[in-house]
Amino acid sequence: MLRLGLIGSQFIGNLYCHSLGQVDGIEVTAVASPNTAEQFAGRWGIGAHYADWREMVANGPIDAVAIAAPNDLHALMTITAANNGKHVLCEKPLAMSLAQADAMVEACRHHGTTLMYAENLLFVPMYQRVKELTARGRVGTPFLVKQAQCHGGPYSPWFWDVSRAGGGVMMDMGCHSISAICWIMGGWPEAVTATMGRYAHAEKGIGEDHSTVILHFPDGAMGIAENSWAMPGGNDYLEVYGPKGRLVANLERGPAISMYTAADEEAAGSAAGQPGWQYPMYEEAWQFGFPQELQHFADVVAGKTELRSSGEDGRKVLEIVCAAYESARTGRRTWLPFRSDYAKPIDHWLV
Repeated sequence: MLRLGLIGSQFIGNLYCHSLGQVDGIEVTAVASPNTAEQFAGRWGIGAHYADWREMVANGPIDAVAIAAPNDLHALMTITAANNGKHVLCEKPLAMSLAQADAMVEACRHHGTTLMYAENLLFVPMYQRVKELTARGRVGTPFLVKQAQCHGGPYSPWFWDVSRAGGGVMMDMGCHSISAICWIMGGWPEAVTATMGRYAHAEKGIGEDHSTVILHFPDGAMGIAENSWAMPGGNDYLEVYGPKGRLVANLERGPAISMYTAADEEAAGSAAGQPGWQYPMYEEAWQFGFPQELQHFADVVAGKTELRSSGEDGRKVLEIVCAAYESARTGRRTWLPFRSDYAKPIDHWLV
């Protein structure tokens, strides 16, 4: 049994604990959070809790850590965990800079610990089916892959602080879209062209709240990553276009329950009081691949399978994000590989 120490007790931390009910060979044995660790441990039946994540990493009853903390902490937490012989599952984005990403990969390599980049879209059942059908040639050789993740804004205030987040929506959700597109294409792009801006939340920070990135692949194929914090109602889909057809996987509506509600004045302003059609998911964590992602991590550490979302992959995605910010500033195509010496990716856009 892999003993997992969870760093973070907010949205992702709760999602992980919920998902682990569907996973074999792994359990959360400790949690670290500066203010809410004790309450979180009580809610989920976790045996040990710590206000200081360093104490948990050094002395806790754990074999591995899952990092569900703000982006500016990922590198320090990963390197500290590796130095203590712990395996690491790190949420996206991998780091704040390419230098940090390189240090994380090297620390885990040096100590012989696993560093898995937590990209849940690679484990989404609908997306895996699209990947399979694409590989079987059902639509021919893809010439365009589109992935969109859009909604009205992030779930925590720290996302608006670029000193903590490293950027805006591109850092938050662009990582997902880029990873999914490259996975479907079976390779990495040779250049990017990007546009971005602040459209709905300019008063909250200097980070972009909408971005569109074109990924140019060596064979002439393209990917389009659309990401937004400025789109109430949202989008969440994957599309593959080939000369023989088209594949569409819409995570908003399937598999889901179709529900129509009339206006309710007493509940006005709440989600329950919104009239019209809605599509609640009956097992959201599974539909978005989180139990499968955690199962993969446990199986990799146990030596049962090969790692399919590595720290090196996370580093490559971060490199593409940096190049996208550069392209958005210059208005020109930016070629890969791309060197970045900035402390955070959005600096390429803000300079």
